[in-house]
Amino acid sequence: MSLRSSASRISAKRGNAFDPTIRLDLTQNPYGPCPAAIEALESGPEIPSESLIATFRRRLNEVYRVPVGSIHLLGSVDGAIRGIVCRHPGPLVAFPPAATANLIAESCRGSDTISITRGPGCDAVVGPDFASDIPENGLAVVESPSNPLGSIVSPADAVRLSRACTCVVVDERFAEFSEFSLLPLALELDNVVVVRSFESWAGVPEMSCAWAVASPRLVHLFEQAQPAVEPEAIAGAMATLQDLASVAATLKLVREERSRLYRFLRRFSFLEPLPSWAPFITARVTIVSRQDLIEGLVKRGIRVHAPLEPGLENYVRIGIGSRTAMDSLRAALLELGPELVG
Repeated sequence: MSLRSSASRISAKRGNAFDPTIRLDLTQNPYGPCPAAIEALESGPEIPSESLIATFRRRLNEVYRVPVGSIHLLGSVDGAIRGIVCRHPGPLVAFPPAATANLIAESCRGSDTISITRGPGCDAVVGPDFASDIPENGLAVVESPSNPLGSIVSPADAVRLSRACTCVVVDERFAEFSEFSLLPLALELDNVVVVRSFESWAGVPEMSCAWAVASPRLVHLFEQAQPAVEPEAIAGAMATLQDLASVAATLKLVREERSRLYRFLRRFSFLEPLPSWAPFITARVTIVSRQDLIEGLVKRGIRVHAPLEPGLENYVRIGIGSRTAMDSLRAALLELGPELVG
């Protein structure tokens, strides 16, 4: 599906019949893209791609305060990580449960992979004991915030990892939802790469426009990058940055709803929500069956995500939706609770 057709589909969805299913199994800005991004995707870029790329990199420099020379444009976060890990000659370090850990397992079958489990909260810390087990020629890929647990990587953990192995790649595709970033470390440490994207927070999943910040010493990691970013995607990302105030307002609403949902879920005896810095809350289902909970919500028109990672068989991930969607979820849980427990 082309980016222009995706933008047209978004516009049509806003103006036509409303889909009754509340999709809380997603990981994107529920308020969608800003109007300027939709217009940019529909009309396409008006300047040559070379000039567009240069302008875009300057705009990233202004917004995120990173040197233009350290910015590398990528087709997608997954594609960039897949290319980096597949070309690395040494062992790989993954941190399950996480989407990138699954990506590494699928892309590098047969490779020497070391798995270090990062749980929620304090269990997400990569302590000295873990770091001491990482080989010096290893390449570590870690998410911040992580999917599906929503844990972040502290600067201390990132520094510890950078000292333990040859390179650290930090996946920050959800960073805008957390208001926390390790971008400064990518400028201070010459073996740390931070990869970000517009797909989730800009509200256009189809707008695959990713970028990375890395020192000149790591430029070889991007020499064989996947297909270049489409000009339409860059134009949409540019428009998002130019209308950043409106997008920031929707991100604030998402963060407020996330906090409200966490407090609400703690009221139920059969749910144990985890602190999260991502566009979702993951909770452990206790006392009752996870499947019964999911099916009960589906009957009420609400879809949530059931993580498939080992160890998360009793967890559900609930995406943050609009105020109306979250009100519907709360009403559904209040109605469903006595049915499940009773």
